[in-house]
Amino acid sequence: MPKPSAVPDFTIGFLVHATVPLLERTIPTTIKTLTAGSKRTFDLVLAIDGAERAPVDELLGLAGRWGFDEVRLRWRSRHVSGGDPSNNGHANWLPGKGRYFIGIDGDVVAFRTGDGDVLDLLAACFDACPGLALATRIDDHDCWQWPLVEVAPPMAPGIRSVNRVASHFLVYDLPRATDVMWSAGGPPADRFHDSPESWFNYEDWLSQTFAAPTGPGIGYLDHLPIAVFHCDEKVAPGASMYSRDLDVRLRVFEQRRAECAHVRGA
Repeated sequence: MPKPSAVPDFTIGFLVHATVPLLERTIPTTIKTLTAGSKRTFDLVLAIDGAERAPVDELLGLAGRWGFDEVRLRWRSRHVSGGDPSNNGHANWLPGKGRYFIGIDGDVVAFRTGDGDVLDLLAACFDACPGLALATRIDDHDCWQWPLVEVAPPMAPGIRSVNRVASHFLVYDLPRATDVMWSAGGPPADRFHDSPESWFNYEDWLSQTFAAPTGPGIGYLDHLPIAVFHCDEKVAPGASMYSRDLDVRLRVFEQRRAECAHVRGA
């Protein structure tokens, strides 16, 4: 464990609401994947959005067991973002302590696929790319209706410049990213909307704001020794909406864990 620091290198934030049986699998796994053996310091923050309906007492107990440094509660009674429910949390939890902020949805998991200090490798990405402010890694993006594609030459070896992010797993260089975000007016929470036919969410705004050529570029981190998955499935092939069914999410988690265990053992 790194030596404690008043100003850690990273803030690692998990945005949650309910689905405790899934969180008990995704969060400890992801914390271990990102931080085990790292020389970098980090703060762990659990953000409980929609706290008026969330199992807050249970989540507080789990946060203590998982080693979180801070728990934030946010209600959805005032100043609520439109669109997908997760917009409310994402639009309200920046900035954070330290230079780097990793924002992770609770139904997302990261598994190890190789060796290396993941946090140190992440910091090195931003040091190698002075213009890089926002990065991502999502390995199950093939199901997206808005495809992930390259829009500019690679920013550095192993860092592709891509057209979009998903809010599932985001890595911000906070000084750089917040400058870009606030220069663009900040997240337009009152404009967010989400339906099977039409949507504009936090991740769409980030994508439009950061992607090259109009923005500084979004880095897709191919070279990290991890795989990151959204633990859910679309309601049908090609659909825009996910199932949000707990049984489906638990099954996907187990499938992805088995796949990554096979990769590590290969």
